Amino acid sequence: MDASYDITAEFHEVFMPPAWDRLRDPLSAIFGDIGPDGVIVDIGAGSGLGSVLLAEVSEAEIVALEPNTTMRSMMVARLDTAGVLERVTVLPGAVPDGLEGLPDRVDGVIATHMLGHLAGAARMSLLEWIANSLAPGRTALLTVTPEAAAEAPAGGTEPVVQERAVGRFVYRVTSRMAGPGLMEGVFEVIDQQQEVIRSVPDTTSWEAVTADDVSASLASHPVEVTEPLDGVALISKLSE
Repeated sequence: MDASYDITAEFHEVFMPPAWDRLRDPLSAIFGDIGPDGVIVDIGAGSGLGSVLLAEVSEAEIVALEPNTTMRSMMVARLDTAGVLERVTVLPGAVPDGLEGLPDRVDGVIATHMLGHLAGAARMSLLEWIANSLAPGRTALLTVTPEAAAEAPAGGTEPVVQERAVGRFVYRVTSRMAGPGLMEGVFEVIDQQQEVIRSVPDTTSWEAVTADDVSASLASHPVEVTEPLDGVALISKLSE
């Protein structure tokens, strides 16, 4: 995973909630029947938005794996504010090494907004861990690259601009795929006179990973991969 979240964490908080709002209903449908004896793992848990949502839609114990210290600090604060701190175990560590500290058998997994950060071998380790660790009949939810956006042209894609008001300021993120495997972003804070008072450039590795890629990677495992929503892949463990 990428340590660049140390400098972009506050922007992450501003722009991620809508992405999680989209996932609320799928998470509730998939994990809502898991009781307090069950375990759900949140891979690349970030600042804990997903872990809190899991705690809202299920009664399961949650184990969250996050490599970045800044994001883990934000996560613990969010879990405490939400009143679920005692239900979530927060582990440091990145894929693949951090997988060794996770439970051997789990009732659910989420790996959201992070798969593209993983190089091929690390991504394969994660997918195989999911396929091997899911209890029969249980499901993992991953966010993936929609097929229509999977191929970045050599010269890169057109920039995508997001803005949101934060008090007297506007936070703006301008991002684009600069080419295969490379994401460029500019994170800005703009005052009421439309002056940019802070600008943070960031370049990170990001590979397109589609639901078909996930399915091909797990072809030899007893799982079924589906894409019920654009950009959302489910890995369902077949009953033994």
